[in-house]
Amino acid sequence: MPFFNTKKTEMPKRPILYPPCGSVQGQFRKGVSSYKGIPYALPPIGQRRFRAPEPMAPWKEVRDCSKHGNTSLQMGGITVDSPGTYHMDGKSEDCLFLNIWTPAQTTVDRFPVYVFIHGGAFSSGSGSEMVYDGGRMAQEGVVVVTINYRLGALGFLATRGLREESGTTGNYGLLDQIQALHWIQENIAAFGGDPDQVTIGGQSAGAYSVTALLLSPLAKGLFHQAVIESGSIFSISAFSVLNRGDMEKTLDNGNLFCDLYGIEDSQAGLNALRDLPGDIFAALSMIKSDQSTVPNAFSFWPVFDGVVLPEDPVKALKNGDVNKVRILIGYNTAESSLFIKGHTNLGIYQMLCYHIFGPDNAPKVMDHFFVDAEHSPLERAQQIYTYSAFLIGMVMMAKEYAQLGFDVYFYNFDYDPAILKIVGLNTAHGMELPFVFGNGIGQRRATKISNLSWVMQQSWVNFIKYGNPNFKEEYKGQIIWPKFDSENKYIMVFDARLSSRNLPNQEDLAFLENLMFAELAE
Repeated sequence: MPFFNTKKTEMPKRPILYPPCGSVQGQFRKGVSSYKGIPYALPPIGQRRFRAPEPMAPWKEVRDCSKHGNTSLQMGGITVDSPGTYHMDGKSEDCLFLNIWTPAQTTVDRFPVYVFIHGGAFSSGSGSEMVYDGGRMAQEGVVVVTINYRLGALGFLATRGLREESGTTGNYGLLDQIQALHWIQENIAAFGGDPDQVTIGGQSAGAYSVTALLLSPLAKGLFHQAVIESGSIFSISAFSVLNRGDMEKTLDNGNLFCDLYGIEDSQAGLNALRDLPGDIFAALSMIKSDQSTVPNAFSFWPVFDGVVLPEDPVKALKNGDVNKVRILIGYNTAESSLFIKGHTNLGIYQMLCYHIFGPDNAPKVMDHFFVDAEHSPLERAQQIYTYSAFLIGMVMMAKEYAQLGFDVYFYNFDYDPAILKIVGLNTAHGMELPFVFGNGIGQRRATKISNLSWVMQQSWVNFIKYGNPNFKEEYKGQIIWPKFDSENKYIMVFDARLSSRNLPNQEDLAFLENLMFAELAE
């Protein structure tokens, strides 16, 4: 039987493993074993709501891990916003589960580990979504792990009462991710993973999370490389416009939340806060695809609490107070076409500028990114949103890590097939994910899409395995992916035809970076 000897044998369809957490039974298919719905912490319910996650004691019976666990409680969806996403089936506060895909078939197999953190504006999503299925990547010799974590108010509500209780508040979702990484360190060897070769990755809010973990002293030593797709914690002000990660402003929002339900914002009121129905938190955390919130008074995003995150991430980055690892990082050309819609007019563009940059800087932005006959309000709104919400923070991180002497590989996903243009998305936010994971893209015949997916997935796998995305063997159309440096800023462009070039629009990016972060970096 597999995992009981060092020889590769025929795998059963329902293999059983014996990690320290307790016995698990999965499924074997196409050379990969999957184990889904594994709990990595006690359910964060009742008195454990709004507390750091707690480890579980090992279970005694064999646990059936053929199905995904509950999704974090949520309503709506940042990428799919329709009435069908508002139901509560399969969603629960009891949501701290992870999924594993492994190619290992003997006790001595050890493969590098890729831990992926899903996106969804910290309000929606799940590690169990089909696009994140790790089966194809695992076939390339990588153990893939996806996780769920607390979302919305349940993951990021901050109140003064909660801070009095535990010394920090507002980052429960990040603490879940850190607990999952601890679990992986303790258990992944039983699944054929190497705990000394862990790469964390994430997209959108997952990328914000990865960059937060790069700055968190609580995550030190729990991972060794990072993949960052479309986002960084430095750009939080473009989404979380009401508090921008600031602790006191976030606590004021938490106070408003308590007032709404007649709850005292103190330790004395915590029982009442923990007794509220979970559906209330999900409803008040909903974010639609155009970034409008219900209601607009609250913003549930990570907060710079001084414990999980430094008080000032920009200063921490400039001072080199980071977890020092290699990184692969990049963006999609038209990120914001998912959020900034075709009806955008001059008034909407101006409102966006004031929301993101404030009354002092908004006029400067509108003067630099002016609207005229050749530059529509829609074009300008999408441009500044792509820059401020995604690209600037990633460039900041790439520059600082390169200056610290760590290998940085920067990419631009620029492939926009006709079907995307028809629906107005182009190379929108999240469009690289099917290419990287290889799901939802036909593999049976060679097409531009399947070839690009193969190259991208292999590049990610190469980085996870070797710390370098470049191929060891030649292939048709091969382009060397150069390291990013703070002077030349070389990037790899993934399109129907690969290319390498300098990061474009550097003057615009420098203008906005100076406007948004110059004072913080001093």
